[in-house]
Amino acid sequence: MEQQGYYRSGSVMDSNVQSSEEPLIVNCTGIAYLEKPFSNRTVMREDYYLQYMTDGRLTAYPDGQPKEFSRGMFIIYRPHMPYHYELAEGETMSYYWAHFTGFHAGRLLANLGLEPGRIYQTDGSDRQLERITGIFQRMFLEFINRRPGFDDACGALLTEILVRLARGADKIQAGEMRKLETLAYLHSHFREETRIAELASMEHLSESRYRTVFRRHTGVSPGEYRIALRMQHACELLSQTDITVTEIAADCGYTDVLYFLRIFKNKIGMPPGEYRAQSRMNRDENAAEEESEVNIT
Repeated sequence: MEQQGYYRSGSVMDSNVQSSEEPLIVNCTGIAYLEKPFSNRTVMREDYYLQYMTDGRLTAYPDGQPKEFSRGMFIIYRPHMPYHYELAEGETMSYYWAHFTGFHAGRLLANLGLEPGRIYQTDGSDRQLERITGIFQRMFLEFINRRPGFDDACGALLTEILVRLARGADKIQAGEMRKLETLAYLHSHFREETRIAELASMEHLSESRYRTVFRRHTGVSPGEYRIALRMQHACELLSQTDITVTEIAADCGYTDVLYFLRIFKNKIGMPPGEYRAQSRMNRDENAAEEESEVNIT
């Protein structure tokens, strides 16, 4: 695959501009291909930047933290947002890109629910990649031919690309939201210290992707979710049984009772003994109220 770059102004330097003259302007577009270790310096541009990965894998730092950026994924950087990525030894990668601006650009992304700086996953199948890259190729031809309506045609093609990417990401997200079978597994195995890698493997996801999907689905990390299940079980045992706190800790999966006490107070807001006493007091008061109502009737 050859590197390709097409520029509206005819030069690289003059294509890094922000403009509000038109609804949507594609400043430049092309294909990037790397097969040697690479680390770009942190860059900021005046316009929006779309990267769509078609092969291989990069390490991207959209929020300062390393994230996998691989086939079928895309990201959009807003103006003045720093971006940095690296290619590891032995890796190759390719991605299609476009820089764009215009007074409708931000509104278009908002309408599509696309958040700048966030890596999105879409279908990485050959068929899907051919559809997206085919639209890019049509945009490349517009840059080559420069026929009347060039800006409008490029804006329309970029809009089609963004719409397809947004809908593809939404479809993937909806599917991932439905397929988290590990939620049921955690509910029945919360006492066990199942590693995140094992849970991710059950869902056929990478560990980093699993963490992202899980948090999007539940609002917390897998570890935090397991702790919540354990605390719920502890509260049930405290309010419904007379077994000791040491036994409850063990039944929740904690071998260190002091650690259990610290976690319980942090999450519930009071020590286990106080929770048990308060639960019994509430239960006695409710029983008395029910008995009173029976006597009245």
